[in-house]
Amino acid sequence: MTDVSTKNWMSALDKNLTLDSISMPGTHDSGTQQAPKGGPRTQNFGIYDQLSDGIRFLDIRVKPNGPELDPLNIYHGIFSCGISFGDVLNDCLKFLKENPSESVVMLMNAETNNDKNIQAKFHEYLKQEKYKHLFYLEPRIPALHEIQSKIVLLRRFDGDEGIDLSNGWEKNATFTLTTPENQVFRIEDEYQQHDTHKKMATVHSSINRAMETPNDNAVHITYNSISLAGHTPYQYAWGGGFGKVDPKMNPGLTEFLAEQQKGNRFGIVVLDFYNNKEGHIDNRNAELIINANSGVNLK
Repeated sequence: MTDVSTKNWMSALDKNLTLDSISMPGTHDSGTQQAPKGGPRTQNFGIYDQLSDGIRFLDIRVKPNGPELDPLNIYHGIFSCGISFGDVLNDCLKFLKENPSESVVMLMNAETNNDKNIQAKFHEYLKQEKYKHLFYLEPRIPALHEIQSKIVLLRRFDGDEGIDLSNGWEKNATFTLTTPENQVFRIEDEYQQHDTHKKMATVHSSINRAMETPNDNAVHITYNSISLAGHTPYQYAWGGGFGKVDPKMNPGLTEFLAEQQKGNRFGIVVLDFYNNKEGHIDNRNAELIINANSGVNLK
């Protein structure tokens, strides 16, 4: 077992493992550190810090900019997040140059349905020398040795590159999505379930399904996040606000993950405010997910 840090934990994995076999922490609406507080903001740290803390799955939502600006901007709903897609890529590029054993999985989506030219805008980045070799753009689930120092594109917009998740993503549901190339994804994304008892049970069920079927060749993605309603995303994650959130999603997940055995596959587990509790750092969820992988031992 290899001692690693949150910056280089993938270096301890067997390079023949495919993406569906790995337990990986992720962030929901990853680029919202500078978004307005309340519903739009779901993270308190930038992309580079997230990757340094062990996050390897990024949920990136974009809208086109005018021709004189960076081609794509990061949005959450109608709210600009104050950073561009180029800013996100620069953070990823910096991190991967410093940690060449690592890979990033990026779920990229058009924030509004009427954004029809995301593919063309995305290609403007690929034409730039520094980004030309940054992405893995094949339509199949890769092995680690194919994606070191790269971003794996999971695409939810119309296009012809990356792993195609543009059709079949269900709203507020737990579902199975099969790509045109027969790559299977099992996804829990019940973001409008605001009863945290029920949401937590759904999250546990989703992770249990991933643990119980380790050889199903499917990528499992579980969202531990809840959208704005009676509370903000932060309050659902860590508590606070008017009225009591009980159970709180992030501490509840910590308790659940701590009970699981080493070597269980959790899949990709996606978090709001992944490590920020009332101004203090609590990175246990990311660390528990990372340490579930065989051969990995965080310092």
